[in-house]
Amino acid sequence: MTALRFEVNGILVVVAHELPRDEMRFLTPEEVEHLANTIGPEYSTLVRFAAYTGLRAGEVAALKVKRLDLMRGSVNVTESLSEAHGEVQLGPTKTYASRSVALPRLLVDDLAEHLAVRGIADDPEAFVFATPTGEPMRPSNWYPRHFKPAVEAAGLAPLRFHDLRHTCAALLIAQGAHPRTIMERLGHSSVTTSLDRYGHLLPSLDEALTEGLDEVMSAAASENLADFSRTTADVLEFDPSRKTL
Repeated sequence: MTALRFEVNGILVVVAHELPRDEMRFLTPEEVEHLANTIGPEYSTLVRFAAYTGLRAGEVAALKVKRLDLMRGSVNVTESLSEAHGEVQLGPTKTYASRSVALPRLLVDDLAEHLAVRGIADDPEAFVFATPTGEPMRPSNWYPRHFKPAVEAAGLAPLRFHDLRHTCAALLIAQGAHPRTIMERLGHSSVTTSLDRYGHLLPSLDEALTEGLDEVMSAAASENLADFSRTTADVLEFDPSRKTL
């Protein structure tokens, strides 16, 4: 049993999980950054992008510059890359549906710098994440050559690339995201799929939200007590012998 800890509005959220559940692994934001720094500048943005958008590996590999809207801070997910018989193929997403995913401001800045460094900001057909020659990434090559060595060097093994998608789900849940929001961001076919996959993470959040309700109730009770005290003081100071003209 391991746990992911976050502080949300001053409330400690502990997301406990067991690896045997499809061997899911969730990183903390600090671990995401550590992995991004370890893998190096060429693919650091890719690691952050995967962890904070929740896109599937094929969707990340298929992403083109024209699908990014950095002004509005969003990405349009419409395609997925796959390999068959040694050939790279572009096709629809797993659910055959497109979706728009909002991007955190810092990730927008990171992407803008990434595009500028690669010199592809004005090339709508360029792959956002590609090989040094601009070719689409082959997951079967990229994973063992770049991702796995970085995971081991960062001391985060065992970790699969798909665990960055799980990490995004855990981060959303830790912030109180509604299951439908998680469904839309991750591109699940239904809310049921999201709940079946990540529903075991929700009890700890419910406890945190209950603590938040306690704080709200306590604040309201304190305010009412203060109002009552002020009213009582006014009554005690009232002098009936004093006449008002």
